[in-house]
Amino acid sequence: MSSSSQFGHSRIGRYARQLDAGIGWLRFQGDMEREYALQIDRDERRPAMVGAVFSLAFIILFGISDFVRLPLVARFPDLTADMWGILTSRWVAVLFLLGCLYICHRQGGASRAAPLSVAAVLTLAVSGAVSVCLYKRNHLGHAEFAQLLFVMGAFSPLGLRFRHSIALATGVVVLTFSLRYWLLPAELREQQFNAMLLLTLIFSAVGGYLRERAHREQFLLRGILKEQALRDPLTGLANRRGLDEQLEIIRQQARRENVPVGLLLLDVDFFKRYNDRYGHQAGDLALQRVAACLDAFARRPLDMACRMGGEEFALVLYDCGVTSLKDRADALCPDVQGLCIDHATSDICAFVTVSIGGVLLQPQETAWSALDRADQLLYEAKREGRNRTSVERVLPVAAVA
Repeated sequence: MSSSSQFGHSRIGRYARQLDAGIGWLRFQGDMEREYALQIDRDERRPAMVGAVFSLAFIILFGISDFVRLPLVARFPDLTADMWGILTSRWVAVLFLLGCLYICHRQGGASRAAPLSVAAVLTLAVSGAVSVCLYKRNHLGHAEFAQLLFVMGAFSPLGLRFRHSIALATGVVVLTFSLRYWLLPAELREQQFNAMLLLTLIFSAVGGYLRERAHREQFLLRGILKEQALRDPLTGLANRRGLDEQLEIIRQQARRENVPVGLLLLDVDFFKRYNDRYGHQAGDLALQRVAACLDAFARRPLDMACRMGGEEFALVLYDCGVTSLKDRADALCPDVQGLCIDHATSDICAFVTVSIGGVLLQPQETAWSALDRADQLLYEAKREGRNRTSVERVLPVAAVA
């Protein structure tokens, strides 16, 4: 993600833009939808596991109760086809859920919350519908309206997004109707139950829609707070905390790809004099214009512009060798001067200028160490007259992050 997209000069971040655009269709724009899906999976994986375990216990409990209610022990193995059907539906469901739980446990961090929830709800629905129909066909006591709970369960917070929940709930309704028409004679099919099943689907869907809409809004609000915590409010660039977090990601990626990472540290020349001469409001506007110029150099996805504090800025350049780092630094100085921001109290130029120190990150080097080396070179550029660059010419031990 580029500096412009994540910490860009715009005062409104991508989460705020998405919130302003609305979420009526329960879908975010671009990569944010995938980010939301990953967040859902992380948040709901444990509830999905708990739900699957509960479903397993539920089926086992009713499977055991079958032996008492029917009674099966006294009749075993001379059971009717319907009795064998009830037992088969119970224990096939038990084995299926055990297999799902085992796969989910073995694959650990993989995205398994949604498939596990689908498996649990469908297993309960099919097993329950078969058992109820066979109980009813044999004029035994049954809890037919418990099937309504399976439709409602599709909209539980178990790792499913709304469009998946509505598809699952519709599938449960279709399966229930199909099994009733297959297993029950016409005189035992209650139209009242069919209407209740459809009404349960409609009301559960409305509740599920509202729940996900509220959850998505909370996701965006948390994102806005995080952006604000990592962004400088004056310039819209990353702040020091944002640099520390993003730099570690950049280092890891560069290590995998075996490419160098450059770091430029900039300081606005004689900025205290500028504030004294033109006032703090003009100083803030000058910093914003310098920040916009700096942000324009962070063109690639893993480049990053940052305001370190006061009049000091940093620029991280991915896949940038010594020569390229020097060229970028030498281009940045005249670009800032070319903004033509009047600076009557500067000793070196009639306009605002910057001094720059640059280094390549060394293997396993911390951000503090790299910034300290860049700061020493920045001091050297100031000592030599300001409005100039001082870039380290020593290559890193290896092309790294």
